[in-house]
Amino acid sequence: MTAVISHVHLNAAHEGIAELIVTLTFENGGQSQVPLDPNTSSILMSRCQASDWSELIGQDWTQIRDALTESFNTSSTG
Repeated sequence: MTAVISHVHLNAAHEGIAELIVTLTFENGGQSQVPLDPNTSSILMSRCQASDWSELIGQDWTQIRDALTESFNTSSTG
């Protein structure tokens, strides 16, 4: 099943750190929200060549998966 980013907004997380909340919409109409930390958000923006959050809308969910993987691998080795 495929999913695309359908909505993006900013949310306050613990200790005042902002996180990006990305809503995925699946082909069957279901939705899921995925919170992304600042590092993962930055990687996602870069991977999607987006300069604004609105440019993430319509991107495939695999961009989020890959950004999460890259963020994890960067923080694990660094």
